Amino acid sequence: MSGIDVYKQLSKKLMMENSELLPKIWNFICDPEEAEILNALPGTAEELAKRFKKSTDEMNDSCKSLFHRGAVFDYVRDGKTYYRIPRNIVQFHDASILWPEAPAELNDLWVEFMNEEFPKLLELVQAVKLPSFMRVLPINKTIESKNQVLVHEDAVKLVENAKTLAVTSCVCRKSIKKCDAPIEVCVQLNKGAEYQLKRGTGRKIDVKEAIEILKISEDAGLVHMTDNRAGKVNAICNCCHCCCQMLIYAKGEKTKGVTAPSRFQPFLEEENCNSCGNCIDICPMDAISIKEDNPIAINLDDCIGCGLCATTCITDAIYLKQTRPEDFIPL
Repeated sequence: MSGIDVYKQLSKKLMMENSELLPKIWNFICDPEEAEILNALPGTAEELAKRFKKSTDEMNDSCKSLFHRGAVFDYVRDGKTYYRIPRNIVQFHDASILWPEAPAELNDLWVEFMNEEFPKLLELVQAVKLPSFMRVLPINKTIESKNQVLVHEDAVKLVENAKTLAVTSCVCRKSIKKCDAPIEVCVQLNKGAEYQLKRGTGRKIDVKEAIEILKISEDAGLVHMTDNRAGKVNAICNCCHCCCQMLIYAKGEKTKGVTAPSRFQPFLEEENCNSCGNCIDICPMDAISIKEDNPIAINLDDCIGCGLCATTCITDAIYLKQTRPEDFIPL
């Protein structure tokens, strides 16, 4: 198989078989021989060594190098270490952006890809009604009755219950560079933290620092987001509306479902509102406006239930209230 063909095969495995840019991205990350190894995954270094007529040590070195570049992930089964390619395009994007030695051209290609081709994939995901990639975590202090909050939608409790914690740079702001919001605020938990520490792309932190990062992110107007599964939370991303892809495309008519809202929505006590506009400025979805006959109007169809509007309300006129059942978050 030619180098071009194998890069297309790898792109196909990430649901991007017609992509013009993704084969170029693969080409920056691995040479044609390495691409053939990737295309043969999953497998152990021993299995791959036999197939490609290399020594086990040579194949181990190749796999570890590809792991460092974000092209493969490892896992242990029956006492053996296996390697696999990224599960989806988001995982590949995030892992390779954090590759410390990545050339600048790779970042430029990823930016072009996310602007030009990624929306088409998101439209397809929505058209076939696949589950949302990520979901919003509400800011707890803005919720009317905190006992409504489940453990797996409570950012602080997720941090407190994690066995391992690390922090990495936000890959979206690192690559897109449209704002000056804090960069080192992507909190990794458990397997996610272990992966980043093993790669050398994360810094180990404790619970106290993780909670401080959540607070810094809230103060900066960032949205807490995580995997859209109740039992598999590996990271808490703190996202801005201008760089972070999941929030950008959550505004699109054809792509808005890629980000699941929280189970909560904001409610307004009109008598307490002074129409200061703080909530309008901070809303990442542009879902709040001032109307002539009301202090403010909240478009609940566009709202993602993050709670940022309530955190900036100086008169405590806005609070979050549960509007969706517990099973809204998939197991």
